[in-house]
Amino acid sequence: MAKNPQKIRIKDIAEMAGVSAGTVDRVLHGRGKVSPAALKAVEEVLNRVNYNPNIYLSSISIRKRIKIVFVTPHTQGSQYWQQIHEGFSKALNEYSVVDLTSEVYTYDQYDLYNCRTTYSKVLEAKPDAVVIGPTFKDETIRLTQTLDEEHIPYAYVDSMVEGTNPMAFYSAKQDSCGYLIAKLIRQTTPADSEYALFQAMRVGDESANNTIQRKIGFMEFFHQNRLGDKVHRLNFSPLDKAYNDKALADFFAAHPNVKGAAVLSSRGSIITDSLKRIGINHIKTICLDPTSDNVAAMMDGHLDFLVGQRPELQGFLAVETLLKNIICGGHPAVENYMPLDIITRENIDFYKEYVVQNSAVGGGGM
Repeated sequence: MAKNPQKIRIKDIAEMAGVSAGTVDRVLHGRGKVSPAALKAVEEVLNRVNYNPNIYLSSISIRKRIKIVFVTPHTQGSQYWQQIHEGFSKALNEYSVVDLTSEVYTYDQYDLYNCRTTYSKVLEAKPDAVVIGPTFKDETIRLTQTLDEEHIPYAYVDSMVEGTNPMAFYSAKQDSCGYLIAKLIRQTTPADSEYALFQAMRVGDESANNTIQRKIGFMEFFHQNRLGDKVHRLNFSPLDKAYNDKALADFFAAHPNVKGAAVLSSRGSIITDSLKRIGINHIKTICLDPTSDNVAAMMDGHLDFLVGQRPELQGFLAVETLLKNIICGGHPAVENYMPLDIITRENIDFYKEYVVQNSAVGGGGM
């Protein structure tokens, strides 16, 4: 009977293969030069003792450099996407013994045309695998159709795009996320309240894919409770403070019964900052993700709830899944939904240290 793989020592493998312990170490970790004869001897022993296949050893056998391309919204000014890229980096470091190279392309998530231009660069990079942070559905479908034709595997972070064939996706279940936001804001406001649903404006007049799904879940809750007519929608600018201040002042003057506001993105602090400037302080507000700006707004008492989506974990797992499939094969689970964390002032201290460690930039995400 073969030994338990966990009990096999490098020294044991070396003795059985007739090579040095250093040679075995180099084979297992992909470091340095190993002669073909020594490599064959070590691999034969590993097979004989039923050594569990691992990504390091398997990467040696494919004998090629793996190129991963990342294409997501800009990380500049977007801590949410910065955290996803932290996950990418941690995965690349975790599997640094694999012969890897990577390229990063980012686009303006509020500009469909900039996304289109950036997507066109992905295939020019000749990737072996692609991680996509999708915003615009039709643009993503066009990109992935070409990836499918070229047999290039891809994985999504942040959302899934219907009508495509990713190897896997890592995301919150966005309609459930919207439903949860609606339930929280309804249960923490007076029974006769009306509600504001804020959405960021985008060049190209196409909503973000995940925002569409969140909105479906949000409105499903209110329609189920026969309150659909209590929700009023308003677009805001991610950049123009003066525009937001006027738009919000006019909106609340026209809708005095609004007591709760939902921002179906990580940009909630933009709304709370505007509310502070125009002197409105009675609105329960909720958005996504514990970015540094959102944490500050919550600590100041202007943001009541955050729903966390674990962006760094999304990024790490997407890279890991692609690497393992390319190197070791197999059939990973396609659907991978992240837990939804409900964050309040009472438990924000458990998230503050994480945010500080990952706050290379400020601002919100999608």
